[in-house]
Amino acid sequence: MSAYKLKPLDSVWMMMETPDTPMHVGVLAIFRKPAKAGVNYTADLAAQLREAKAVAPWNCRVSGSLNRQLVEDDEFELDYHFRRSALPDPGGERELGRMVSRLHSNSLDRSRPLWEFHLVEGLENHRFAFYIKIHHTLVEAVNGVPALLSTLASNARARNVLPIWTTPLSASGAGGDLIEEFAGSGVEEAIESAGALGRAAVEMARGALQPAERNSFLFPRGTPRSTLNRRINAQRRFATQQIEQGRIEALAEATDSTVNEMLTYLMGSSLRRFFKEYNALPDESLVGMMPVSLQERGQHLAGNAIAGLRVSLGTHLGDPLARLESVKTSMQEVRQDRASLPEDAVTSYVMLRAAPLYASQVGALGRFIPPLYNLAVSNTPGAEKPLYFNGARLEAVYPMAQLMQHSALSVDCVSYNGHFNIGFTGARDTLPHLQRMAVYVGKALQDLEELVASGEVA
Repeated sequence: MSAYKLKPLDSVWMMMETPDTPMHVGVLAIFRKPAKAGVNYTADLAAQLREAKAVAPWNCRVSGSLNRQLVEDDEFELDYHFRRSALPDPGGERELGRMVSRLHSNSLDRSRPLWEFHLVEGLENHRFAFYIKIHHTLVEAVNGVPALLSTLASNARARNVLPIWTTPLSASGAGGDLIEEFAGSGVEEAIESAGALGRAAVEMARGALQPAERNSFLFPRGTPRSTLNRRINAQRRFATQQIEQGRIEALAEATDSTVNEMLTYLMGSSLRRFFKEYNALPDESLVGMMPVSLQERGQHLAGNAIAGLRVSLGTHLGDPLARLESVKTSMQEVRQDRASLPEDAVTSYVMLRAAPLYASQVGALGRFIPPLYNLAVSNTPGAEKPLYFNGARLEAVYPMAQLMQHSALSVDCVSYNGHFNIGFTGARDTLPHLQRMAVYVGKALQDLEELVASGEVA
C-alpha cells in the first residue's frame, strides 16, 4: 500500500483545525453550457464524472498524529465525495451564494479523504457550477484554483475532460513526497518542527500577557483591534465581484501604480466604506496579510506556508489619492520584506514567523495575543484565455479561503480571461451583508476612474 508523507507545515493545518475554524479551502467555478446542450446535459455530465477513477491523494485519508501520512482508503466511495445539487428558483447569484456559503461552513470528515466536489445545476442563463472543497493540508489556499484550471481544456470541442480527482499528487500542487510502505517516515522532522512551533507559541502567549508595548519582527505594531479580530464560529458568508482587467491596468498606468497596488487600494477603499457604515472603522489603517510564497524564487517551500507579509490598506485616510499613495508605500515595504526572506532554512523561518499566528489560535489565550493582521488578502494568476470542461465555457472562477480565529475575513483574487475574480470569505455572524463589500469594490473603481477623467490625478 502506498502512502504520502505530510510535511511538517502541512500537518500544522491539521493541528490548527477546530470545530469553529475548519481548515479547508474552496473553489467556485461557473460554466456556461454548450450552445447545443440538451436537457440531459448535466445529468450526462454527472454520470461521466462518476465513472472517473480517483487517484492519490484523492483516494487517501489522513493517518497518524505527529507523523501524519496520507494512506489509501480501502473503503473509498466516490459517491460520498462527488455530489449533485440543484439551486432553487430563480437560480441567481444570490441563491448560488447562499448554497456555497452553507457548504463552505461544514467541516470535512477526517475519517475520509479530505475533499468534496459539488456539481450545482439550475443556475440561470444556461449555466452550472462546480464547488470544490479541499483541506488546506493538501493544497495551498489559492492553489486549489490552479489545480482545477490545469484539468480544463483550451478547446471548446474537447470532450471526455477528466475531473480534478484523476490528477496525481505531483501535478496537483499538494505538498507531500510519495513513499512506499512508510519508508523514510521523517518522524524526527515532524516532532522537531511541531515541538518548536508549540514552544514558540506558548512563549508568545506568555509574552503577550505582559503590559509592555511590543514592536518586533514577531509582534510588529500598527495593527488595530477591530471587529474583524473577534472570535468566530464555523458559519461562513461568501460574496463575489468580477472586474475587467483592462480597467485596472488603465488606472494603474494613469496613477503610476502597479496592478497589485491598484487591487490593494480597491480593497482598502471598499473596507473603509463598509465599516464606516457600521461605525466600526478603526482610527488606524486596517492591515492585510499576504501569504508567503518562496516558490517564485526557485525555492521548494516545505509544505504550505502559514505565515505572511503585512500590508497597510490605507483605510484611515478619507482622501482617495492619499489612500492610494499610502498603499503604494506599504506595498513597496512588502516587496522589500519579501526580498529579505532567506534562501535557506525555509521551514524553520516560516515556523518562526507563524509562531504568533499559531499562538493566537490556542484556546482562551488567543484573545491576549496582539493581532498581527485584520484580514487575509491574496492575488494569484489564473489563465489568460478561456477554458472549457466538456464544451462548457468557464465564465468565472473564485477562490474561497479558510478563516482563523480573530481574523473574520479573507479577500482573494484570481485573474482569468481578462478579468479579476474576487472572492470574499467572511465569518457569518461578524460580517452581515458581506455582498456590500463586493459592490463597494466596483464603486471605488468607478470613483477613481472619474477622478482620473477629471484631471485631478497628476
